[in-house]
Amino acid sequence: MIALIAVLLVVTSLLSVGCSSVKTKVLAPDTAGAFSGKSLVLSKYNELPDFPAQTAVNVQFGVVGVLTAISNGNAIIRRNNIQDPALGISRQLAQGMQNSHGFNVTEADDFVALKSDVPELAARYQDYDYVLDVKTLGWSSIYFPTDWDNYRVIYTAHARLISVDSGQVVAEQVCSHVPDYANTNQAPSYVQLENGTGLNATLNKSIEYCVDHIRAAAQLYNAGQADSVAAVE
Repeated sequence: MIALIAVLLVVTSLLSVGCSSVKTKVLAPDTAGAFSGKSLVLSKYNELPDFPAQTAVNVQFGVVGVLTAISNGNAIIRRNNIQDPALGISRQLAQGMQNSHGFNVTEADDFVALKSDVPELAARYQDYDYVLDVKTLGWSSIYFPTDWDNYRVIYTAHARLISVDSGQVVAEQVCSHVPDYANTNQAPSYVQLENGTGLNATLNKSIEYCVDHIRAAAQLYNAGQADSVAAVE
C-alpha cells in the first residue's frame, strides 16, 4: 500500500507540473471584437513529456518501477505513433475562433522547444498577429485500485492565446481530464493501451473534454460554433 501511494504521488506530480502557477485568464470582450481578419498561428512542440504506464507489477518496485513505467509508456507512444493531443485541441479551438471571430488560421510548419516561453513564441511567430499555444503538460495511465486489468488514462494540457504585438497572454486555461467510468471494464485494458486502440480512444475523449473546458473557462468563443476537425488519428 505504501508503494502504491508513493507511485500515485509521483504520477500526480508528473501531471501537475506547471499547473499550480497557471491561472485562468478570460478573453476580454473588447479584445475579441478586434480579431476579424487577424492571423492566428497554431504552435507545435518538438517533443512530448514522458508517459508513465503504471501497472500492478512495476508499482511494487518503488522508484525503479516508476522508471520502468516511464520507459514502457514512452515505448507505447512511439510504437503506435501517438500524436500530440494538444494539436487536436488547438485545431478544434482554432476552428471555433475562426468561425466566431473571423481569424485567419495557419498551422505552423516548424516546431518549438517544449520549454519555450511567451517571449520566445512571440518572437518565433512575429509574422502573425496571435499565437494559439496548446501544450501537453502531462499524461499517464494507471490501473484502478479495485481492477488491475483495466486502466485510466489521465491527461493535462495548458492553452494560451498570445498577442504577438504586445507579447502578452490575452487568454489562458489549464485542462485536466481524469475519465470516470460507471464500470471499470469499460476502460481500456493494458493490451488495448499497448496496441494503441484504447489509448487513442481515451485521448480523443480528453481532446473533446479539454476543447469544451478551455473554450468555456477562458470564454474564447460561444458554444456550438466549432466545427469538428481531426483529433488523434
